[in-house]
Amino acid sequence: MRRSKHIPQQIISGFKSPADDYLEARLDINDLLVADPHCTFYFKMDSDAMLGFHIPRNAVLIVDRSLHATAGAVVIAAIHGELFCRYLQKGAGGWELIDDKERLSLEDELEAILWGVVTSVCYGIMPDSLKVGRYKHICAL
Repeated sequence: MRRSKHIPQQIISGFKSPADDYLEARLDINDLLVADPHCTFYFKMDSDAMLGFHIPRNAVLIVDRSLHATAGAVVIAAIHGELFCRYLQKGAGGWELIDDKERLSLEDELEAILWGVVTSVCYGIMPDSLKVGRYKHICAL
C-alpha cells in the first residue's frame, strides 16, 4: 500500500476577505508633503541661520510657490538675486525677514521677492556609523 503526503493548497474563491476592509494603503511621501506638485520645489539648507527655527544645515526644504506668504510663515526670499530661507513677520515698521541673527526690513530692500512658502522640513537623523553600503547616500542629509 502506498501512502501519499497530503499537500495543503489554498483555494481561491470569488469572494474577498472581510479583513480587506481594514487594510491601509501604502504611505506615499508625496501625498503627505506635496499639495501641488507643479508648484513644489526642493531646496537644501546651506547655512545654520535658521537653527532657532529648527531648520538645521543640510535640511531639505519643501517649498510651495502657489501659497501666499503670511506672517508667521517660513519663506524663501530672493534678495539681490540670491535665495534665502527666513521667517516672515509683520513688525512695527512693516514686513521683516528674520533669521537667528538679524532682521531685514522688506521696506528697505527694493530687490526682495518672496519666492515661496516652506511647507515642510526634512532632515536625516541616522548616525554616520550606519551610513555605509547601500545606505551611504540615503539619508545623507
